[in-house]
Amino acid sequence: MKKLFTLLFVAGIAAGAFAKTEGTSVQIRKTETTKVAVAFNEAPQGTVIVRITDSDDRLIMRDRISKNEAFAKKYDLKALPQGNYTIEVKDDSGVLSTASFTNFVAETPTVFSRVSQLGDNQYRLLVSNLQAKDVEVMIYDGDKLIHTEKIDNPQGLHKIYTIENVSGAGINFKVKTASGFEGYVTSL
Repeated sequence: MKKLFTLLFVAGIAAGAFAKTEGTSVQIRKTETTKVAVAFNEAPQGTVIVRITDSDDRLIMRDRISKNEAFAKKYDLKALPQGNYTIEVKDDSGVLSTASFTNFVAETPTVFSRVSQLGDNQYRLLVSNLQAKDVEVMIYDGDKLIHTEKIDNPQGLHKIYTIENVSGAGINFKVKTASGFEGYVTSL
């Protein structure tokens, strides 16, 4: 009998060790350059605290959330200065999840281009390429390609194009670089 109770006791401990825990699954995702979402896939166990701190561990924001169901909440951090931030999600049992991110990555344009109409069939194209890569200019009449040109001086271009026999569908310029930039410019 003693052996049976010991066996049942050990089996109970083993079953408890393999039992499903009641932990809540939390996801912290950067949805845009300055936006972060905290999502709970199931109802949290009690009140949840979301803390956002900067790289010096100073508290930027603290949000207390009491929900009875699964939810997601977005935080827009565009008002914060550029830097590294940490989001910590915790409940009564402790820290559930943490994530670090940079709130802003400035993308400086590499190519500036502009078209202006000078006369009936004359267009001025201005292109400034900061990376000094090959530049290709394509001119479209509507969706029909009517002219292609590679630029020898890729750092800058100021050129006037005279286009004859225009169909009336609209003249568009496409500027393309070897580094992967591609953009349409119109004289509207």
